[in-house]
Amino acid sequence: MSWLKVQVDVDEACVDPLESVLTAFGAVAVEFADAEDQPILEPAPGATPLWRRVRVTALFEASTSHTEIQLAIASVMEPGALPAIRFGIIEDEDWVARLRDELVPLQFGKDLWVCPPGKAPDGPATTIITMEPVLAFGTGTHPTTSLCMDWLAENPPRDLHILDYGCGSGILGISALALGAASVTGVDIDRQALTATRNNAERNSGSERLVTYEPDALPDSTKCDVLVANILSGTLIDLAPTLRQHCHAGTAIALSGILTEQAESVAAAYREWAQMQAPTEREGWVLLTGTVN
Repeated sequence: MSWLKVQVDVDEACVDPLESVLTAFGAVAVEFADAEDQPILEPAPGATPLWRRVRVTALFEASTSHTEIQLAIASVMEPGALPAIRFGIIEDEDWVARLRDELVPLQFGKDLWVCPPGKAPDGPATTIITMEPVLAFGTGTHPTTSLCMDWLAENPPRDLHILDYGCGSGILGISALALGAASVTGVDIDRQALTATRNNAERNSGSERLVTYEPDALPDSTKCDVLVANILSGTLIDLAPTLRQHCHAGTAIALSGILTEQAESVAAAYREWAQMQAPTEREGWVLLTGTVN
């Protein structure tokens, strides 16, 4: 399968809004690189180093309209300041092979590790999951995913039923299984995501405790003890009534895919039926957690 690669060089200040609009428009992967060969030396404590000019590369389905992508990028640029946009085509194998070479084991919480195939943690570990890099989906490196992973590691869902809404690669649900969850239900609108979730689950123990659905096929009777949803803020707001139907009093919820400035509007949608905690922020992204009333 071929994919459309879109590349554009922008100022550092444009990176976050550009990433958001590309993701909202359907980008299956977004990455950043130095556009001017500018070295970054010692960043300030807690700072996220970025270059003055950043090369943003995004992947879309090959049939995606070039014109619509240009309009999406233009929507976050100053009037008359649209940068040059480069388009190209790449194959699945090229992208996945490069990801496999670049990925390293990642630690979350005290003892949850995510490892690419053939790679092991640097030190002793008791909870390890193996994730094959897949073109469209997370391996734990993005702040939205790592926030959720740390939360799961710090709150192991032993013997609980998990709903992973917007499951992507399945990394959250598979981690929950490794941490002792009784069962995981993965939901995604993208059939490729559901395939990736099932394939990744089969590489790890507990795959027999995982089921996947497209949203319309999720049984109304499905209830969860823990809800995790790493999507986008607008979608989370729209889905609030639907997700409530799959929770019970006491269900723990963890919501991510939210920019800092979007946190209050998302939290407000869930305060109608959940006690929300103070947000946890990382690199401009937020994790919202709470308990259903």
